[in-house]
Amino acid sequence: MKLFFTSLICLLSVSFSFASTISGYIFDKDSKEQLVGASILLSPRGIKTASMLNGKYQLNNIPAGTYHLKVSYIGYKTIDTTLTLKADENVKLNFYMTSSYASLSTVTISARGNRESDAYAKRAEQRANNLTNIVSANSIAISPDITVANVMARVSGVSVQRGNTGDGQYAIIRGMDPRYSTTLINGIKIPSPDNKQRYVPLDIFPADLIERIEVSKSLTPDMEGDASGGVINLVMKTAPDELRLEGNAAIGYSQIFSNRSFQSFNTGSINSRSPAEIRGLTVPASVSDFPYQNLIVSPKKTPVNSNFNLTIGDRFLNKKLGVIFSGTYQNTYAGNNTFRLVENATLGPAAGPNAKMTQVFPEYLDRQYSSLTNRLGLISTVDYQFNQDNSISLFGTYLQLDENRARLTNDLLLGNYSYQGYTGGFQQSYETQTRKDLQSIYSAILHGDNKLARSLTTDWSVAVSEAKQELPDMAGFNTTQQINPNTTGVATSVSYGPVQVRPETREWSHNTDKDISGYLNFHYNTDIKGHKTIIGFGGMARHKSRDNFDNQYTLNAVPDPDSTYQKYVSIPASKFFFGGGNGSDPLGNAASNAGVYTFTENVQAAYGQVKYFISERFDVLFGLRIENTSQSYVSSLPATIAGKSANISYTDYLPGINAKYSLSKTQALRASYFRSILRPAYSDLVPYPDNTGFGQDNFPTQGNPDLQHSVIDNYDFRYEVFPNGLDQFMVGAFYKTINNPIEYALVQTNFSASLTLSPNNFGTAHNYGIEAVFRKFFGNIGISGNYTYTHSLINSTKKFQYIDPTDNSFHNIEVSQPRPLQGQAAHVGNVSLLYKNTKNKIDAQLAMVYTGERINTLSLYKDLDNWERPTVNLDFSAQKEFSQHYIIYIKVNNLLNTPYELIVKQQNKAYSGNSKLPLQESPNYATIENDKYYARYLLGFRFKF
Repeated sequence: MKLFFTSLICLLSVSFSFASTISGYIFDKDSKEQLVGASILLSPRGIKTASMLNGKYQLNNIPAGTYHLKVSYIGYKTIDTTLTLKADENVKLNFYMTSSYASLSTVTISARGNRESDAYAKRAEQRANNLTNIVSANSIAISPDITVANVMARVSGVSVQRGNTGDGQYAIIRGMDPRYSTTLINGIKIPSPDNKQRYVPLDIFPADLIERIEVSKSLTPDMEGDASGGVINLVMKTAPDELRLEGNAAIGYSQIFSNRSFQSFNTGSINSRSPAEIRGLTVPASVSDFPYQNLIVSPKKTPVNSNFNLTIGDRFLNKKLGVIFSGTYQNTYAGNNTFRLVENATLGPAAGPNAKMTQVFPEYLDRQYSSLTNRLGLISTVDYQFNQDNSISLFGTYLQLDENRARLTNDLLLGNYSYQGYTGGFQQSYETQTRKDLQSIYSAILHGDNKLARSLTTDWSVAVSEAKQELPDMAGFNTTQQINPNTTGVATSVSYGPVQVRPETREWSHNTDKDISGYLNFHYNTDIKGHKTIIGFGGMARHKSRDNFDNQYTLNAVPDPDSTYQKYVSIPASKFFFGGGNGSDPLGNAASNAGVYTFTENVQAAYGQVKYFISERFDVLFGLRIENTSQSYVSSLPATIAGKSANISYTDYLPGINAKYSLSKTQALRASYFRSILRPAYSDLVPYPDNTGFGQDNFPTQGNPDLQHSVIDNYDFRYEVFPNGLDQFMVGAFYKTINNPIEYALVQTNFSASLTLSPNNFGTAHNYGIEAVFRKFFGNIGISGNYTYTHSLINSTKKFQYIDPTDNSFHNIEVSQPRPLQGQAAHVGNVSLLYKNTKNKIDAQLAMVYTGERINTLSLYKDLDNWERPTVNLDFSAQKEFSQHYIIYIKVNNLLNTPYELIVKQQNKAYSGNSKLPLQESPNYATIENDKYYARYLLGFRFKF
């Protein structure tokens, strides 16, 4: 037996010693990009493999002999070659594959490669004139995300603001508030449906429509100058070179509704327009104009989420005419459970000049949100290529987000801090609020590329866009009851008074943003002193008009015949009337509401730039952009109120320079400087007390007609490495000086005694930081991530009141307090563990997003800002491909059930003892909000031909 095993080992040793290996890389012949997943078949032995994540392949243990080697990849011509192997030979063999589309008799179609691939995104980052991060459609498809907003949370230097469902809505780039960034579709700026801001809610974009997302961190003179944080360019799917048919269907579930019911309501009774719009502003409304049916909520168990997508495209007429259509529908049930402490508008003084004022919380809110979101996205593009120098395209898109939201609130009046041992009266209120929120964006873009002369080309665009938001009949039904504890000093028992019907609120709000814009750019290629030079010049013009309407009604409860109040029986049985104070007017408040306004804005810009190639490795792009802004608005405020109307105009000169030095073919240094601006939003200027909700509906907002636009100087530096395959590494630094930064802060206005969020200029701010991006694959395993450190400094003027203990005198002063920019997290990071088995067609990803603490809301008082607690979000996705055409996938979001928390950094009296309040975590800070969303699951099937 021993002799047998010895002989076998010797035989195997001899056998393997004479086995050969074939290895190498698969490239795109034109772009030199590594092709991932190319199929390699060795005949007649039938050995098969696929190129890995760096484009490498390897065939092992091949005996000596003559073989046929076949290399194939979708969209490329198959390579079939013969080779002879000697014993114990290691052959290195690279393959360069060409597109399956060659020159035609009447028009030349150049191979564009797969513009949705990770390899294309990597090359585009490397070739860009400015600092850019790009996310490919392929990365999006295998990620846990189904909306653009959630995808953005994984981009270097980006964090997101989340809505009441836990999904991302707005992007914060490099710690700059969303207002400092702009959103483009195919390079054209689009208006926002948001009822307050210019920036676009990114959750309106289904990720299935996207070819790639380009995030520009620096600007060139040919780009619009109002993007100090960054430019988010959503490049939509384009017509393919051959027939393309693909789609997917998925079902899912939100875990929050395994613990409680989803609350739905009837939207059929909602009038899209307020009674004042239907009858006329001077015609009184009647109580019958306000049906109660949309206030009745009913539970729904285990609702099912669903997603659908279909894309079809092809080229016709000898490949000259390209057509593509893509449509997506998402139906999502989501919600959150919210705890909130309401902050007092006025506070008692501190115990001395070195002590701290303490925020007091007179109310405790317990809320349940239930949201049904329907998201619809449609795009279509028709392009015609006359020849290789002249083409034209027409792109159209329609996006719609329709949210039906029910919010149930239990509002407990605490009587200052304590409620367990409190010996005074308590009050408990209940609110049912229902809201239908319909947002939409449509855009049509006509674009052309033309060659005017041998070295002169032009591209031009004409765009018409419109964004809308409608909040029809946002209804709130309120009741209250007294709670009377005993008076022994320890609340061992309480008695409850009758439930009383309180005033009912109804509000209609809608706005429309319309843009008409034109762009014209010229490019002239020449030589200056023997160096290649590209001269660019051109301009743009945009006319923007905005119409905003808001009308609010208050209906008072009819007292019972034998009482001063109406005892609650049910919502249908409740009776109301107009009059009796409380702002109860059958006309509503539209006639004197600053929320009824029209706003126009005209922007004209011209630029000139030069890209000069100092050497093959070193090029510089520099130039100047001039932008003129002219704004005017008129509101329904009385003529005696300052800010009823205004005319504003200003001109900005915006220089810029971007330099790139290539250390090698894979390494480069970049540096840039550019000046940019921030225009105030429409509602920033109009003094309109808006109660439709800011963030989590905690405070109303009001504009400031004295607000100035911001001017920002931006400096950037980056070192980047793009090794083989999909690996990459970038590290950089940035510095920004912001003159007249705009931020919202809590103030008290002439319109209200309570706290209101209002925008203000805060002097000069400085914002700087570092960014690092990495991606590395080890065979089938990879790790990718990014980290951004951001630091900013800005001074706020805060109130500070204290009692001097030496003489017991009261002092009410204003102090300057340094702080970071609002919404900026010092630390933001992403880490993803990747698994990609190209042979078995399996992809998996475990993705973590970390966002450090940041200021959410600026307080009126020193040291009492609201801070968001750090968060760690963990998501998972996986997919398996079958027969090159079918994929099964799973996506799981929020595996850790990470809550959204707000705190005030003060000694927490509510942490223990008789004053203890729910969800308090530390004696060193008070938790004032805690939102829980729970995990969400999606299982889907995708096909592609």
